[in-house]
Amino acid sequence: MSSALEQWIESHPYLRNVADFEQTVAAVFAKLAPPTLPMPDWKQVFAGCGEGIPLLGSVPGEYSAAAGELLLTACTELLNHPLPEPLTASAKSLLQHLQASQEIRTAAIEWVQVGDPENAPPAAGLLRVLAWEAIRRTTAPVLKSYAEQRKEDEWMRGYCPVCGAVPPMAQVLPEGGQPRQLVCCYCHSSWQFRRIGCPFCGNDDQNQLAVFTIEEEPLFRLDSCHECNGYLKTYLGNGDLELHLSDWSTLHLDVLAKENHLERKGASLFEI
Repeated sequence: MSSALEQWIESHPYLRNVADFEQTVAAVFAKLAPPTLPMPDWKQVFAGCGEGIPLLGSVPGEYSAAAGELLLTACTELLNHPLPEPLTASAKSLLQHLQASQEIRTAAIEWVQVGDPENAPPAAGLLRVLAWEAIRRTTAPVLKSYAEQRKEDEWMRGYCPVCGAVPPMAQVLPEGGQPRQLVCCYCHSSWQFRRIGCPFCGNDDQNQLAVFTIEEEPLFRLDSCHECNGYLKTYLGNGDLELHLSDWSTLHLDVLAKENHLERKGASLFEI
């Protein structure tokens, strides 16, 4: 663990198990070589973005197939690591499902991207975590090129420009004057959004927007909307972004929001 992560866990010991699992997943994928795939048709991608279509809606289908193969290898490797018994059982169930055919592996990746609750595969929770990591690794060169080419102020929508997920988090620099950044917990993308306004329902009436400060967590606040009752966990700093914008590291703030009768609208890999 990095020193920043270790310090965070020391002050938030109830996050230790989640942190250990995140570290295990990172170690699994660090051993795997992602495939080399061709770049998408950027003209088609940016034409789609202009119509509100996220990047992953315009990449070739071979990306899903490649991510499915990486997912299978990762699931196999995960079982070589010590895991709590419930996770071991889930990993075995998921591996058995994925081993059936390439079509099933590709369908698992596509299910994760669509998120159809009616047709969930076995071990759906574990699948989401591993599949999104496989998707990020498979598409890493594409995501890098896309980030370099796109103009920050051309998206400005309340959902992710890469995968279409609704954001659970935001970043606002305390000195002001900078655009607010929304953050996706699935593909880890960030993008600009207007500084005042709810990304979930579009409400921009300041009388219907509220800020919930947290004495124990001065680097964070909850930005809530009275119109839809949603909230964003908002980071007020600019350091250790991988940690502070990772969603899992602030799950205790979701508990606090729930206790204050706010509703999580943002996508999540965890159940609170």
